[in-house]
Amino acid sequence: MNIIKILFLLYFIQNPYDITPSDAIKKITNHDNNILLIDVRTKEELDEIKIEGVINIDFYSDEFKNYLLKLDKYKTYYLICRSGRRSGIATSFMRDNGFKDIYNIKGGMIEWQNSNLSLEIKKGH
Repeated sequence: MNIIKILFLLYFIQNPYDITPSDAIKKITNHDNNILLIDVRTKEELDEIKIEGVINIDFYSDEFKNYLLKLDKYKTYYLICRSGRRSGIATSFMRDNGFKDIYNIKGGMIEWQNSNLSLEIKKGH
């Protein structure tokens, strides 16, 4: 198989631990009051735009992995960053360390904004 076909397949194959921003907001608002949203962007990025009520754990912090490992492994977490790359890496790290209900918000804040989703989430309504 040539490289173009491989890249094409990789682009369109959905990671089973990815969730779209639209699906994430639906689950948070309609179904589960126990989902915790973690934003792994820097403080400067959060100052530009953020979803109300997110937990911020800076991906570039020296203590990033330690902060993640202190979280309750039995809760549900949705991770977001600017584009989905950092949150995807963090999602993989958490899964490798025993977290079961952990999802990467595919496309990050870029896709969240492109989907015109609210930055104010009312949980469990």
